[in-house]
Amino acid sequence: MTIKTITLKTIILITTGQWGYAQVKMGNRPEIIHPRAVLHVESNTKGIMLPVVENHTELPHYNSALPDLYENSPKDNGLVFYNKEIRDVVKYDGYRWIAATEKSIKNYKNVSILGSNASDHTVANVLGITGRPTLVFNVLNDIDRNNVNNLGVTVNSNGEITIPADGFYRINPSVKTSSAGGLSVGNAATIVSLQALYVNAQGDGWQKIHENSFLLYGLLVTAGSSNSINSFSTIKFLHAGDQIRLRAGIQADTGLNVGTGVTFKMSDKDTFLYIEKLN
Repeated sequence: MTIKTITLKTIILITTGQWGYAQVKMGNRPEIIHPRAVLHVESNTKGIMLPVVENHTELPHYNSALPDLYENSPKDNGLVFYNKEIRDVVKYDGYRWIAATEKSIKNYKNVSILGSNASDHTVANVLGITGRPTLVFNVLNDIDRNNVNNLGVTVNSNGEITIPADGFYRINPSVKTSSAGGLSVGNAATIVSLQALYVNAQGDGWQKIHENSFLLYGLLVTAGSSNSINSFSTIKFLHAGDQIRLRAGIQADTGLNVGTGVTFKMSDKDTFLYIEKLN
């Protein structure tokens, strides 16, 4: 194998007899180049100027009509620019531009974020009597909605989620709701209940881990609808094979409720289930 060296000031180009292979050294000690570097820059007085944009709208794949502002282009994963708007280097992960110090959601191996493609659930409270259906989440792997399943959880047709490994888990449900008409004299509340079926105690049935209420105050005579989000975060030790599910409903906190209702907006981007295995 023949090695040829061409030196221009502080630039050195080393090529071999094979087509398509070259190494470039710029800066100090041009005769010394790292054996695995295609481009090697060495200097204690000069740096590298990356391509610069004034703001995020100048970055490739920008599209203001999209929810995350950028079109997906996995083949461009790895592009780098300097963004003056945030005074930071930004990188493209194939789906969106993020600061160089920020990790892509795809790289968080201990996290699953489940969305839902289920139909909306409407639940009515008739004289304090209401059902609590299971809210069904899905493994969507939709990066535009930050839905990933890096933990490898499984979900059955009933919306029951199986935990893959022993450990402490942070679980954060978020459910968007809208009022669905009726009369409430006093307070009504939407209820979101996280439950578990433990693999070593299935005979005990489903057990409540945490329950959260979101109050709807005062005298309500609802002809239209108003939106709210019921969310909470809790930490629980779970074993491999344990199952969790999310149930939801509406109940009277005080006073009289006649036909008040709430719709759980399942396919909304603000409805998700965040599950993180803690180290």
